[in-house]
Amino acid sequence: MNFTTTYKDTAGVSRTVAVTEEDSMEAMKNDYDVVSRLYNPRYVTIQRVQAGPGEAMHLKVTVRAPSHYLTSQEDTSPKACQSTSVDIVVYPGYPVIKVKAYYPGDHYLASPNVFRYGGACIDEWIPFTSSLVTVVEKLVHDMIHDPIVTRYDSMANAAMEQWHKNGVAAGRFPTIAPKLLYAPEKKALPPRGTGGVAKKTITPLPPRRH
Repeated sequence: MNFTTTYKDTAGVSRTVAVTEEDSMEAMKNDYDVVSRLYNPRYVTIQRVQAGPGEAMHLKVTVRAPSHYLTSQEDTSPKACQSTSVDIVVYPGYPVIKVKAYYPGDHYLASPNVFRYGGACIDEWIPFTSSLVTVVEKLVHDMIHDPIVTRYDSMANAAMEQWHKNGVAAGRFPTIAPKLLYAPEKKALPPRGTGGVAKKTITPLPPRRH
């Protein structure tokens, strides 16, 4: 079974790519192995939970560090907390098919990057460039309010913009040094490859004839 999708590259050209079921599973396993070793378990835990219908893998990522949350779509007053968790869902056809992430609707991260219903805003998905690794990396930094991942130019919750900027200006954000998130032997995010899929399998489909 093959999974396909069409996306626009950096030049604005539409590309169609495909991945087999076997290569999808290999990519998912390889990228999960990366994120499971990347972080310091004192601050970040990544737990596999029971996958639901239509899901290939379901993770719960928890960051144990000062953060802030909101409790409803109308809430605009961030509350302090000492840990935050987010669910990440990987679907069959990964990395051609994008990953999704969400917080509980009554306890979601106070961030310009998070929609008021709890969904995490993930940057445009580019197959074989975007990955589980890049998604976890963004979410983990967002949970400590690290401005390095904050998109003020394209916000999911504009009500959090000034509050977040004030925290950055006052030196409160990020709430801990980002280097503490990583395992002692990891100094930086490893270079992005092909998501565990051999290059020979990343083959664009021929253009359709009209």
